[in-house]
Amino acid sequence: MSTYVGIDLGTTATKAALIDSDGTVLARSRVAHSDARKVGVGRADPVAWIASVTGACRALGPAAGQAVAVGLAVHCPTALLFDADGVPLAAGLTWDHPENVRHAARVREHLTDDERRRTGNHLSPATMMVGAHSFFAEHEPDALAEAHRLGLVGTWLGQWFTGQSGLDCTQASYTGAFDVSSSTGDWMDGVLDRLGVPRELLPPIRPALSVLGALRPFVAESLGLAADIPVVVGSADTPAASFCLGARPGGTPLFIMGTTHVVSNCIGAPDTRAQALQRADVRPGQWLINGVTNGGDALAIGAQLLGYGTSGGSVQSLIEDAWAATRRDVTDAPVFIPHVVAERGPLWLDQPRTALIGMVSGTGQRQAARGALEGVLFADRMIIESCVSPDQGPVLLSGAFGSDVAVPQLLADMLDKDIRVVDEGHLPSIGAASMAVETLEGHEVPGPSSRLVHPRASWHDAVEDRWQHYQELWQLVVGRPPLAPLRTRPSLIPA
Repeated sequence: MSTYVGIDLGTTATKAALIDSDGTVLARSRVAHSDARKVGVGRADPVAWIASVTGACRALGPAAGQAVAVGLAVHCPTALLFDADGVPLAAGLTWDHPENVRHAARVREHLTDDERRRTGNHLSPATMMVGAHSFFAEHEPDALAEAHRLGLVGTWLGQWFTGQSGLDCTQASYTGAFDVSSSTGDWMDGVLDRLGVPRELLPPIRPALSVLGALRPFVAESLGLAADIPVVVGSADTPAASFCLGARPGGTPLFIMGTTHVVSNCIGAPDTRAQALQRADVRPGQWLINGVTNGGDALAIGAQLLGYGTSGGSVQSLIEDAWAATRRDVTDAPVFIPHVVAERGPLWLDQPRTALIGMVSGTGQRQAARGALEGVLFADRMIIESCVSPDQGPVLLSGAFGSDVAVPQLLADMLDKDIRVVDEGHLPSIGAASMAVETLEGHEVPGPSSRLVHPRASWHDAVEDRWQHYQELWQLVVGRPPLAPLRTRPSLIPA
């Protein structure tokens, strides 16, 4: 049976997976690239990514050398300049660079009302990355003049691997110059012309389920893979995870708990509200709406504030104490408003909004821990309820939980909703490999199994009291009402 490699170049690490044609995972790996964000605020160093991609592929072991194809998944959005060999010409520009507010405003000014509708998104720095062109023109003019392409992470990775350029629609959806509203979207030429962005500088739009090119021999040697095997275009990481789980309109929504906490809901028509992040999906005729919080960062900072430190086990220690809290502890627990950085959709907070309210001298450690974890999970509830209608049934939960029962159970309690836990922390890389299988062999790969977790009835009243209190304090801290829950499926909302 043939085997396939999937590579997930994420925000903080590269994960890789080796699967067979039936979807059985034969090997997994993870290599961090913590140095990538040490080149300045809002910048990313692709050299650190090269090291982690290389390390993750080699960590799969010698069996990976027999793989017949590679699929790609990447974090998004970060813009890069590179030459025809994929050599980076400048540090990448991440969506949260402070100057992107100004460049996004310029993009917004050049969009007609119809073009704004066709972007499918709330207009923000995270969804108008075509503004990177004017940023590089100001700060890296020599690199811009020399560049073969201005692309996103997937473009650069594919260029390095194959010498060919491409960008799938899941990534292009965050540029502000791509027609998200069409099931066969492309660049909007009028937007590019008015912004002065040469179309030939941007990568061609290619289907995620298509072959970009052959893996170049010198790259294959460094990765420990076979030369000249097909490299499949692939997608952004959240769509790859959804693909792995068989995303279809009206199906089961996915919630991923990693560095960012992301809910992904597949719909059969564009969501005209433009409230959540929206992208055209891997499969034509499908769209994904994504709600995002920086939940992983918030938990880390919460652990630091409460004296757990900054070591790798600090968040786990906080979770263990929160799990040990009783209902009596919860009654007087502090409230943590967890937006420690600016937030993307559907919250759209342009600056941090955070507070730890009710922390007094008599607050116990378990109470404090419970309040911190509860604050993050209640923020998750807010974005999930704004993107998922009540009639869609359980939410799929993915994260590196292992044998830990605390977080899945507490999330079910906080949502007051059944969840199905997927005990697999490599969904995007497995999804990328599954795209390669489907592209070459023409069949869908079954996703991993899940286990059902019910909310505890004994905690219902305590949780709902805290949820109401949380929303009141959230409004005081953030300065506007909490997001309204969705009452009907997004694809049924009229324009």
